[in-house]
Amino acid sequence: MKLKITLLLTILISNFSISQVFFLHGVKISDENRELFEKIETKYMSKVAQDAVDKDLIRGWALLKLEVNEASQRYNYIFVNAFESVEQMNKNFNWWANTEQVLGIESDVLFRDFFEDSGRYYYKQEMEIETKSPSKYVAFYFGHAKDVNAYLNMDKAWMGWHRKNVNTTKLNGWGVGTKIYPTNRNQTTNVMSWHLFKNRDDVMNYVTGQVFMKSAKSFTPFPKVNDTQTLSNGWENIVVGEILSATTPN
Repeated sequence: MKLKITLLLTILISNFSISQVFFLHGVKISDENRELFEKIETKYMSKVAQDAVDKDLIRGWALLKLEVNEASQRYNYIFVNAFESVEQMNKNFNWWANTEQVLGIESDVLFRDFFEDSGRYYYKQEMEIETKSPSKYVAFYFGHAKDVNAYLNMDKAWMGWHRKNVNTTKLNGWGVGTKIYPTNRNQTTNVMSWHLFKNRDDVMNYVTGQVFMKSAKSFTPFPKVNDTQTLSNGWENIVVGEILSATTPN
């Protein structure tokens, strides 16, 4: 299975210039297993991930606990795995299996079959406002752009606006990705953005629009872009997550 995914990704991205990529690995964990799952990931796997960053095997890793607002929500956790390039990702796809060397624990002893559901979604990172201090919450925005290039041009304008207004929005980091895989003609999303914050109040004020209503006079003028034409259906999905654990840059 790993070989098939690696070959497919190589084919899909063969026309891309070398750029940073990442995948979101959503998982569903039952209530009775959540405590142990979080303990294994935050106490043990976070050390394996940091070792992989320190050895330049990956760019970064994080575990997010999602706020579940609907019974039908497919995942309640998301792993973020970031790489400097497709080549780095393909070469080190199983970095997480290095538990014995890092922890002295064999991987088949540490890992449990917790996943009731699982899915991986691969993206190319298009632009980013890097964080200058640790974040605790993130909001993911997923949408479908009829014209991806038009969407990216729109977000270039928004990136400048975000930089100028971080003191008011409390935004601690921001970025944009375009989906690489899986794709199909009936897919509902092909673009996404992430918005990082230091606390829950800030992220909730942002996603609910409260900060824009309370502090409207403090903002610089919004970019003159046609959001509704670029994303005709608006954002298909907005997901908020608490960052339980994350690596630090090498």
